[in-house]
Amino acid sequence: MNTTPTFTEEERMALLEDAAERWSEALFRFAALRCASRSDAEDVVQEAFLRFATATTPVRNAKAYLFRMVANGCNDLLRRRRPSEPLPPTLEDDPSEEHMLEAEARRLGTLLDRLPAEQAEVIRLHTFASMRFTEIAETLELPASTVKSRFHYGIERLKTLL
Repeated sequence: MNTTPTFTEEERMALLEDAAERWSEALFRFAALRCASRSDAEDVVQEAFLRFATATTPVRNAKAYLFRMVANGCNDLLRRRRPSEPLPPTLEDDPSEEHMLEAEARRLGTLLDRLPAEQAEVIRLHTFASMRFTEIAETLELPASTVKSRFHYGIERLKTLL
């Protein structure tokens, strides 16, 4: 017996509106810190909401689904980005709020890139997306104890890097 709920188009749009209202800001912050670019972050978040809106099967946990889609989108974007691609202007070149965000994102990203990817992902989700360990565990489909240990070991490693 299938217990997965099905939604009407009106219910699906209500869920989308609710999700956008509740998590779009956190999703954007998470993506901006991963991509180090405001426009790339906006694109990744928009794509995640589009996938959510057009999902062919009902989504059980909208927050977990959206953060997983944003994480995957950021990973795809960073894989496609060529190493020789020029970086955005530095803070000294343009002190606007957008470039300050990008400079800080690059600084944090550089530190997190020195960690194993699994640890960095958990730290990003917990710190920048304000997700609880149980939510991260559901999002990444891992036991909560694994998520907690990845966070702990990642933070310890960051301390040694600083």
